Amino acid sequence: MMTKYFSSPRKKPLGRQQASACLVPLLVLLSLAVTGCRQPKSQPPPPANLPAEVVVTTPRAVQLPEYLEVTGRIDAERVVDIRSRVTGYLTKVAVQDGQFVSAGDPLYQIDDRPARAKLDEAVGVIERLLGEQRFLKVQVDRFEKLVAKGAASQQDYDSYKAKLEENAGSLTAARAQHEAARLNVEFCSITAPITGQIGRTQLQVGNLISQDTSTLTTIVSINPIFVYFNVDEPTFLRVMNQARESGRGLGIGRRATTADVGLVDDVDRNYPYRSEIDFLNNQVDTSTATITMRGRLDNPYSADPAAPRPPLFRPGMFARVRLPLGDSMERVFVPEAAVGSIQDRKIVWIVGTDNLVSAREVTLGQKLGSWIAVLSVDSSRPLATTDSIVIRGLQRCREGKPVSPSPAADEILDLASLVVPAPAAPTRAVEPPGQAPAASQPALQPAAAAGPPANGLPSLPPAAEPLPPPGNRSP
Repeated sequence: MMTKYFSSPRKKPLGRQQASACLVPLLVLLSLAVTGCRQPKSQPPPPANLPAEVVVTTPRAVQLPEYLEVTGRIDAERVVDIRSRVTGYLTKVAVQDGQFVSAGDPLYQIDDRPARAKLDEAVGVIERLLGEQRFLKVQVDRFEKLVAKGAASQQDYDSYKAKLEENAGSLTAARAQHEAARLNVEFCSITAPITGQIGRTQLQVGNLISQDTSTLTTIVSINPIFVYFNVDEPTFLRVMNQARESGRGLGIGRRATTADVGLVDDVDRNYPYRSEIDFLNNQVDTSTATITMRGRLDNPYSADPAAPRPPLFRPGMFARVRLPLGDSMERVFVPEAAVGSIQDRKIVWIVGTDNLVSAREVTLGQKLGSWIAVLSVDSSRPLATTDSIVIRGLQRCREGKPVSPSPAADEILDLASLVVPAPAAPTRAVEPPGQAPAASQPALQPAAAAGPPANGLPSLPPAAEPLPPPGNRSP
């Protein structure tokens, strides 16, 4: 019997990757064993909460009235667009752009020859009708006597009498046509309707001017001048209540309501000009809930070439208006940086004697530089000048939490701006200027006063100068 011997297969040695995979669990177990044997170190206790550092100061009390500061616009009392009342060609420009003029000064001349021809025609019609009238009167008187003697028929007499009445109507119409023609001749000479400053001339000599259409220039009145501004409805009610209690009103002499005005160069808000409130609109604008008010400003100037003095205010200028709202009283001011907000409320943080802070809701008032007037909403807890107000570190303040206050240095308080504004001195009005046109500016002579001649017709104005040749301009 044959026995078979089978040899077992030889095991292959482990590879490098397999060996490393086997060592990883062993290393993890060893690290856990070593970590478990170590004693944990004790952690240091957390530091105690330190009070927040803030900078504080005390409110200041200032004796002054309450004002409302609003923006407004300067506007002229009167603005007139100069248009021609007749159609014709421009023959002369008697003013320079930007010149100051007085009411009645000549401005432009339009070729009046067509208008004079119409006037001559109207004169001829009147003279013809006057001749017919004289003849008809003689005939009526003659036939009236003949009819009484039975030498003429009543029909002939009535015919001449009717013609005389018809002539009277035609003569009235002819005189109206004559007046219209005479006015057209006068309208060819355009004069200044108001005293003020003229703008730029839009059309020059030789251009066709259309009746009531072509705008030659614009004249704006200079002195006085107005400032318009809007106030909201609650402020308007305060102004009216104050006026009712004090007896002041709009345009009531020395007791008129006044407002101070400053321009864009009034950086320090001194409001150096005084205006009198002379107009209040008759209704509140429902779209803005405001009402328009107007202040009257003196705007003196001189157009004398020897001593010219241009006006300060011009229509369209931006203005700041300071309107008084109440009598003088003591008001508490704090730096504007001390005012914080919680949603729609304004608050200030007050540091108590135990260095705990608390919020106080306030309403804001007038500003003086970088300081602003505040009033406590809770009348039982008014702000006092001995309170410590936080001006820096407002974000670190929490209700009832302790703080570490330090007084504010004088250089960061801007105490120089905490000055009571002095009321503006009233400006001195001057007489309206009445300067004559300069010698270098040829002036148009106004039409001579027409006196009634022997025939009952007014005399004609002097004839206009002929049109200049093409390419030449009148000075």
